[in-house]
Amino acid sequence: MSWQLEDKLMLLCCRTKIGDRERNKLTEIKIDKIDWDCFLEKAREEGVSPIVFQMLPRIIINKNDIPDYVTDELKKDYYLTAKKNILTLNALGNILEVFNKAGLKVIVLKGAALAETVYENLALRSMSDVDLLVKKEDLYRINEQLNDLGYYPTDRSVDDVDLSSTYLASLDYRNPLGNSPSLHIHWHFVNSTIPNESYMRKIKMEDIWRDAVRTNIANTETCVMSPHHLIIHLAEHALRVTHSLSKLSYFCDIDRSINYYGKRLDWNLLVQDTMKFNLNKMVYTTLYFSRFFIEAKIPEDVLLKLKPERFSFPEKIFMRKTEENKRTPGMSYLIHLSMNKGLLKKLKFLGRTLFPPKDILAQRSYISGSDMNYRYYINRVREVLSYVFKL
Repeated sequence: MSWQLEDKLMLLCCRTKIGDRERNKLTEIKIDKIDWDCFLEKAREEGVSPIVFQMLPRIIINKNDIPDYVTDELKKDYYLTAKKNILTLNALGNILEVFNKAGLKVIVLKGAALAETVYENLALRSMSDVDLLVKKEDLYRINEQLNDLGYYPTDRSVDDVDLSSTYLASLDYRNPLGNSPSLHIHWHFVNSTIPNESYMRKIKMEDIWRDAVRTNIANTETCVMSPHHLIIHLAEHALRVTHSLSKLSYFCDIDRSINYYGKRLDWNLLVQDTMKFNLNKMVYTTLYFSRFFIEAKIPEDVLLKLKPERFSFPEKIFMRKTEENKRTPGMSYLIHLSMNKGLLKKLKFLGRTLFPPKDILAQRSYISGSDMNYRYYINRVREVLSYVFKL
């Protein structure tokens, strides 16, 4: 990708607030030169078509400048998102009620939390599944409650979980009956098939639980992350290897969260815990580009405190490519690699990326460990190399 007119218009649509300053930028874009088919396709690829539906008429005042079919397609995405989210949250409300009655505390993560709180509109934030954070010691009880509701893990059994692993830290639950949403049950908010030893164990989940905020999701009392931990989590999530800041929706989540929480977001605590979790490179990078792309209101002194003393050559490549709007899934591996200090640690990181533990690769492939064979490792190497060639 490069900075095309369609990209520039979409960046304006992704901003939380639209004023005369933003509208004045339309003179640089030349609306009559917009390829609307391309614009619509990009909006969907970036995961922001419902937001674009809401914001586009606020930017382009003359509705005749927007083709009717574009408005109609964006409208479909908007209402389809609303419909799906209503069904998902109805199911989630029932699950949360069961957990509450059993005395089980959970934290609702990402889309299910953001749609009702930060976005304040179920139609604006799509979600493919529901992510819930649970305490390690409650995992078996959570499993029992979900089994009673007809949900069962499809990627591995709760008995096979290694709670000390620095790879995947979740179970994928499905209910074969009805239109029940997929549930991802996490006991750590970092969840990846690459090793995360450089920071995962430094993140103390008791800190996340201590600062969690009570709220209502799906008309049911539950918890969400504190504002400062939410931003840290969103930044880390946006820079996972399969994400790599490749969608504008990641920046929208952060921008909307900052605007929603306002003074309730303690930037000092954000900086303090980011440094303690050894996530300053990831948080700085995501926040920097949130401001770069959609002018998210991130204080300059916060970026200065988080900014690494130096960037390695791979990190400089990532920053340059992202600034050029060449955002490709897999590219943030350059940052993850650089977070492992020293040649030996980097080589170990590369080796464990190509050849993760047998149980992790089996879980990712949705097969049992006994069915694992060399072919899955060959496919893993091919997958990693495909990202390398894209870079």
